[in-house]
Amino acid sequence: MASWMVHLRVADRLLGRFEGITETEFIVGNIAPDSGLPNADWTAYEPSTEVSHFKSYLEDGMVKIDVESYLGEYFTAEKRAEYSREQYSFYLGYLTHLLTDLEWIARIYNPSIARYPGAHAADSHKLLWTLKKDWYDLDFLYLKKHPDFRAFQIYENAVGFINRYMDIFAEDAFENRREYIIGFYRGGREGIEREYTYLTEASAQQFVEDCVEAVLGKLEGYDV
Repeated sequence: MASWMVHLRVADRLLGRFEGITETEFIVGNIAPDSGLPNADWTAYEPSTEVSHFKSYLEDGMVKIDVESYLGEYFTAEKRAEYSREQYSFYLGYLTHLLTDLEWIARIYNPSIARYPGAHAADSHKLLWTLKKDWYDLDFLYLKKHPDFRAFQIYENAVGFINRYMDIFAEDAFENRREYIIGFYRGGREGIEREYTYLTEASAQQFVEDCVEAVLGKLEGYDV
């Protein structure tokens, strides 16, 4: 739900807050849920987001992510005790992606949908991509201003990352998505020095800061 660069910005802030994790696995884990194979217009994925994000939609169009289901399947205390550092780091990254999406839904997505009920009722897909224009342009603006962004470099250098973690994804799913995302952002974009209507640069920065603290609080509650 949050953009890839937002996930990397949150992950970068979290890197220094955990001891004993491996950076590459943690960073790739933070993007891994978005590794489903998309259809032509990116409206559906295989596996579906209901599977990869433990997600469902409420009657009013709002989104729910069942983090407890993820924890029960991949991150119980018993499983964490048996994981290697690499496994633990990956699954922790996957979890922080889901928690970041929850924060994005609550703080950015749902308020945006509520702000434009007519547009949402008329064409929810069109509204979403209108919102995403600001979201992704801000990503390009952030990378332009921070060309040495650590988490992006770690992700860019995770060449040949093989999926040995989740059988809902193909073996090459994480690498394929990494190649796409790096190519997407390295391609650059014009017209990003502009006024933003749906999400401002300051609001995006505030989200990252608030999200990191919220995620850390939730992880503490999960005894992770």
